[in-house]
Amino acid sequence: MIRLSHLAVLSLVAAGLAPAQAAGVAPVDQKTACLACHADLSAALAGPVRHPPAAQARCTACHAPHASRFAALLRERPGPTCTRCHEAVAAQTARRVPHAPAADGRCATCHLPHGGPRKALLAEEPAALCATCHGEIASWKSRPVQHAPFRSGRCARCHETHGADEPGLLVAPEAALCAGCHAPDASFRRAHQGYPVERAGCTGCHDPHAGDRKGLFRSARHQPFVEGACTDCHALAGSDEPFRLKRPEAELCATCHADTVDALRTAPFPHVAGGGTGCTTCHNAHTAPTDGLLVRPVEELCLGCHDPGGGRSGAAGRYVSHGGGLDCTTCHAAHGGPQPVLFREPPSALCAECHEHEHAVAHPMGEDVRDPRNGQPVDCVSCHGIHDAPYEKYLHRAQERDLCVSCHTRFGSGR
Repeated sequence: MIRLSHLAVLSLVAAGLAPAQAAGVAPVDQKTACLACHADLSAALAGPVRHPPAAQARCTACHAPHASRFAALLRERPGPTCTRCHEAVAAQTARRVPHAPAADGRCATCHLPHGGPRKALLAEEPAALCATCHGEIASWKSRPVQHAPFRSGRCARCHETHGADEPGLLVAPEAALCAGCHAPDASFRRAHQGYPVERAGCTGCHDPHAGDRKGLFRSARHQPFVEGACTDCHALAGSDEPFRLKRPEAELCATCHADTVDALRTAPFPHVAGGGTGCTTCHNAHTAPTDGLLVRPVEELCLGCHDPGGGRSGAAGRYVSHGGGLDCTTCHAAHGGPQPVLFREPPSALCAECHEHEHAVAHPMGEDVRDPRNGQPVDCVSCHGIHDAPYEKYLHRAQERDLCVSCHTRFGSGR
C-alpha cells in the first residue's frame, strides 16, 4: 500500500485530486465493501423500488465510511441528509401546517432508506402507515359508513404528506376540496334546503372519515338540525347572508337553553369561553362526535385552552384526568359556578365525594384555619395538587418534612 505524508495529501487536495486517484489506487466498490458486513440490506436493494443512491452503490452519499457523530454513520442529521436531495420536502415542511415526522426530520418513520416494495419507499401501505401514529383510524374502520377515500386507504386524496397551508394537512381549503367530488348541483342544493353550504365548512355536519349514519352525520345531532329547521337559527336560504344567525349567539341559544345561559351569565366565576366568545367555542350547533354536542372529547377540548405546555408536550403528570376514569367536568362546572377555578363545590366538599375517610380526624381545615402562606382557608388544595404535583398523593412538596414546615416554620428553623 502506498503511504502518503500529510504534506503530500494536503498538496494533492489543494490540487483538486483525491489521494486514491493520485496514487493510482482503484476506487472502492462501495456495494461490495458495504454488503460484506451489511448483508441484511441485500433484500431491500433487490426490491422493486430502490433509493437511487443505494441502487447506484453510492453509500457515501448519505453515510460517512469511518466515523460520524450521527446514528447510522449519517453525514448529517436525518432531516438535512434527506433534504439535500429532496428539496421539495424542505419547502413543504416550511408551510403553515407541517407534518410532525417530516418537520422533525424523522423521515424513516414513513420511508425506507434503501429499498422496498412500495412506491415512494413507504414502510407500509398508506392506510396502515398512517394508523401507526393516528390510532383513531382503527375505530373509524369499525364504523358502518366510511368515506370512499378513507375506505380505500387513499389518505393522500385529501391530506398532504409533508406539509400544507390548510388545517389538518388538507390539500385544499375544505369547501373546495369537498366540491371536487361532491359538486353543488341541483340535488346537492335540495339535500341542503337551498343553503349554499359549498361556501361553508362541510365537517360542521359530516364526519370526513367514518360514521354510524348515512351521510356521515356525526353521532350527536342538534334537534333543529334533525328536524331540518334551519330557519330556527339562520336567515332564509335565499337571503343575502343565509348563514347569519337570527339573534346574537348567546341570546339565540337561550331560547332553548335558558337555564344554562342564565347560569353562565350570573355565575360568580363564569367560564370565559362561554361568557366571552360564545357557545360554539365548545359546542357544534349541528352535529358532533360526543354527547353535549362538544366539538371534541372533554379532556381534549379542555386542554385546547387549559394546557400551558403540559398535556400536548407529553410531560408526565401534566393536566391528566385526576385518579383515572374521570373527566374534567367531574370536578369543574363547565359553564361556570360559585367557586374559583370553576369547582362545582368548595374543595373539601368536592374531594370528600370520593375521598370519604381522608383527614377525618387529621389536619384541621375550614374557614377558621388559615394558610399562613396566602391567608386563605386551609383546604385539600393547600397540600395537594389537582392535576400535576411532583410527589406521591399529589402533594406539592415531600411528605416527610418540607410540606409541613412550609407553614409550620418554627419547626423548620433548625435547617
